[in-house]
Amino acid sequence: MYCIHCGQPRPFDAAFCPHCGRALDIAQPPPPAAAGLPGSRIPLVPWRGGQVAYGILLVLVSIVPVTLLATALGSLAGRYDVALSVWTSSHLMGLSILVVVWALGLRRYRVNLSALGLGAPRMPHTLWPLVSLGVMVASLVATIIYSAIVSFVPTDILLPPEIPGEIAFPGPAAAATFQALAVWTPLTEEIFFRGFIFAGLAPRLGPWRAMLVSALVFSLFHLTLGLLVPV
Repeated sequence: MYCIHCGQPRPFDAAFCPHCGRALDIAQPPPPAAAGLPGSRIPLVPWRGGQVAYGILLVLVSIVPVTLLATALGSLAGRYDVALSVWTSSHLMGLSILVVVWALGLRRYRVNLSALGLGAPRMPHTLWPLVSLGVMVASLVATIIYSAIVSFVPTDILLPPEIPGEIAFPGPAAAATFQALAVWTPLTEEIFFRGFIFAGLAPRLGPWRAMLVSALVFSLFHLTLGLLVPV
């Protein structure tokens, strides 16, 4: 239970909030936005491990119909069947993720997008492009370094998976592939794995163990341990 005034956790049968001291009315709904953990940037979200596990199960179940539908649509595209299948599955899986997060998190507990860590950057607008570019470059460099290190390991299980060229549409249509794989999929996966899973586990497991669990779940979803460390 959460205080309707300050958003902090409070005992179920308390008459007054132990944090802000204001009177509680248990008939009122929870606050519209979840508060952050004191002294931390980790959002204090109302869902916990039970909702996280249920959400993971629902997304796993959705993989089957999404794959079947994407494959069926791809078969109509001739030699671009792989590209269309990938584009379709990307969008359908993203929609499945958003529905699960909305149903088990946002709608159920009446919280807004800030509970998922979504919001405007707290920096001047002129710095947004530079920071985005810097993060992208840092991510690429870290992946290259990681790949170089694990290349000395006598097994390919820790290597990030190679991306086949046939997943992209040809010519200008490649922009659609970019939109699906470089914008839509990363955004929805960030919402699910970090905004929903990590944030739901962090209050109980702590940030480091929650980070490890969410990264492990991410790797298992992609059927490769080579993504565990980069993530």
